[in-house]
Amino acid sequence: MAARIGTFLAAVVLLLLVATPARAHGGASVTIHADGLGSVWITAQWQDGHPINEPTTVTLTASDGASASVAPSVLRQTGDERGTQTYGGTLTPGSWRVAIDLGAPVNGHCQAVIPVAAATASATPTEVACLIPATGSSTAAAPSRGGGGSLAPLWFTLAGLVAAAAATTLFVRRRQRP
Repeated sequence: MAARIGTFLAAVVLLLLVATPARAHGGASVTIHADGLGSVWITAQWQDGHPINEPTTVTLTASDGASASVAPSVLRQTGDERGTQTYGGTLTPGSWRVAIDLGAPVNGHCQAVIPVAAATASATPTEVACLIPATGSSTAAAPSRGGGGSLAPLWFTLAGLVAAAAATTLFVRRRQRP
């Protein structure tokens, strides 16, 4: 009986340590969108179709290849059903190389060439999709900015399971004595 309880506890601990939110969803699909007039945003979904609405730091950098560039800028998460994050500024007319870097739990990179038309020209919207595979490094969940992400609940749960197993083992051994 004690061996079964020990095996069960080992399995629970292994599952808790291995299962992370990103691994549960698989890799990610990230699409860079632009309206052709300078607005840029992304949509991000796990490969199982769920939006990436977990706290994820997404940084945009851009360069027009000449003198203009956009310093790394953190995108703002909207929390919608598409996992949208938006760039707060606008790009000036020209051809821009836009790079998106996603932090944990995604840990990926996507880039696109985005044409931006002058106000008098006709704008052409752009969408560039990137697939980000699930890897060991991309599945490690990061603590959230809101004070969450603590491992304390995990440790309290594990301590409770160990205490329950010890009490059960003690009870079973006392009952087996003649």
